[in-house]
Amino acid sequence: MKAIENVFQGTGGQVDLLNTLYGGSSQTTMNVEKDDERLIITLSAPGVSANSFNVLVEGNKLVLYTLLVSTSKQSQEDGLNQRLAVPMFLRVLDIPSFVDADSIEAIHERGQVVVTLPFKDKEHVNRRIDIKNLF
Repeated sequence: MKAIENVFQGTGGQVDLLNTLYGGSSQTTMNVEKDDERLIITLSAPGVSANSFNVLVEGNKLVLYTLLVSTSKQSQEDGLNQRLAVPMFLRVLDIPSFVDADSIEAIHERGQVVVTLPFKDKEHVNRRIDIKNLF
């Protein structure tokens, strides 16, 4: 009987999670803006907590994703808890060479995550390359 109870609990948790995915929360949106000093990426997903947003710098890549984690825990015989995490949003972006990757920051404000990518020195951003005449 315990095995059947586990199946129903697992299925119920998955159905609840899928219901949340398809009816209880909205899709994550991403907006990119540029000002004089930086690029600004804004992520918004109404109904999704700040803990669900993730921002990673991996080499020259910026990885942005949100995970929806089930609220129910299932106890296993060995004493470990198991949660189901479903990715809702994933973007992998190249970090441009004119961005200072070490100074990238993310802030959660008013239900949104704002990622700022500050530019390096302006003289390195735009410069004209003179073409040399070889003959």
